[in-house]
Amino acid sequence: MSGNHDALLAENVVFRYFKNGKRNILDHTNFRVRENTITVLMGKSGCGKSTLAAASCGLLPEDGGVLEEGRILLFGRNIHDMSISGRAKEAAMMFQNPDLQFCMNTLRDEGRFCLGNLSIRPEEMDRRIEEAAESLEMTSFLDRNFHSLSGGEKQKAVLTCLFLMNSRLLILDEPFANLDPASAGEMVGMLRHVKEAGRTILVIDHRADYWLQDADEIQILTDGGKVAAEGITKNNIASYAALFEKEGVFCPAGETHQIRSPEKSTQRDIAIRMTNLAVPRNKTKKDAEPLFTSGDVRLAKGSVTALLGRSGCGKTSLLLTLLKEHMYSGTIIINDRMLDQVKKKDLYRETGIVFQNPSDQFVTQNVEEEVLASLRWWDKSLPDDTLRSRSDELLAAFGLEKYRRYSPYMLSQGQQRRLAVIAALSGGQKILLLDEPTYGQDHDATYAVMKAICKKAEQEGLTVLFTTHDTALANEFAENVWVIRNRRLMELPAGSVSPADLIREEEA
Repeated sequence: MSGNHDALLAENVVFRYFKNGKRNILDHTNFRVRENTITVLMGKSGCGKSTLAAASCGLLPEDGGVLEEGRILLFGRNIHDMSISGRAKEAAMMFQNPDLQFCMNTLRDEGRFCLGNLSIRPEEMDRRIEEAAESLEMTSFLDRNFHSLSGGEKQKAVLTCLFLMNSRLLILDEPFANLDPASAGEMVGMLRHVKEAGRTILVIDHRADYWLQDADEIQILTDGGKVAAEGITKNNIASYAALFEKEGVFCPAGETHQIRSPEKSTQRDIAIRMTNLAVPRNKTKKDAEPLFTSGDVRLAKGSVTALLGRSGCGKTSLLLTLLKEHMYSGTIIINDRMLDQVKKKDLYRETGIVFQNPSDQFVTQNVEEEVLASLRWWDKSLPDDTLRSRSDELLAAFGLEKYRRYSPYMLSQGQQRRLAVIAALSGGQKILLLDEPTYGQDHDATYAVMKAICKKAEQEGLTVLFTTHDTALANEFAENVWVIRNRRLMELPAGSVSPADLIREEEA
């Protein structure tokens, strides 16, 4: 390991979110990150990874919760003895949802805002911003509005800001959640450059495969924020396969499930048909430059379809198009009706969606009530005992029963996504659109979510279209696979998709 000193050291840390709560999220946690290394922290959803990360850069307990015992040292200094600006110079964090970090509209203005908070002189700002952007190959993004960027491009913009601030320790929470394999490789290259510049990197992730060549070590966190194993590298990871499986974490050396949705049938009716579709880059201008076009696309009722493609290629835009939230030309027919003739209120009763940022669609302040609210919406005649029984079943199936009294906004992003999927599955829609449904999920949660989706498709005829960057997931669960490549929506052979299929033709 290249680092000789501790960049981060947590000693006997006890943290809970409620002062009188019974559950310690971090329960006597001891954890260290060596200086000038890339350390990857893995563990099942809810084990305390994001909480430990937020506590490690001083966001907690300052922004909530109670630190009852222990201490956290940044480069040998107690974090709670530092000023806010002092902490920022030592550690900075990329959140799971990059939209939560932007205060301005463009990367250039965001960079100026960040440097202003560090009291950098105005005449120095633009030079440093240009240098940072050039170092990380982000110059072309400096003046693009954040609203025009894909989720993966936003994550790269956040990383550029963190690099710009010269923080010695960068903490990244699920940096690949919105990235296709090629873009994930590009971000690993960016982080490699950041490390070479003398920084230390702590990454929270659910997948080890992207990191095996560059991580100095992988650590596994278990319940209560306890370290179950450390010092895992590409050379010894196979010997930890049993621990990965026990903790419900993806292991490149482990076996995968082989669960598939029902095979294709040419006899089923068509739920969605798109013909000569052109989706513009600007969602409010029909004649703008197209993100992509298509020929004749048909999705059968009761089918499960995966939509793949590079970050920013238009996957989310297609889902929004099907909800009449994005302009298009061509023909879209949903359940035998022309989309442009369907009223939005009727469309939303038939078509549900789970967005990339699930917190945008919560309507209550309580996990259990979120599920109950969805159940009540779709069947107002159900008695309370039936509603609660169904809610209990759903929460248990998705591993959220112990969080029923929590606010949805206190859940990890992976848990929030499961909650949003539960709410969507509670409804009576005939079509379900899922934008990265397994983003932020551990191994066990991923399969619980996908099995529930496929079961509803098979038993109730629900038509499912989900976006993903995970080709293995598409191969296991989708009976149809479509990809947006070279600005064209095209079908791929189901069950045999590889990451190479996501590369644009002009890059191949």
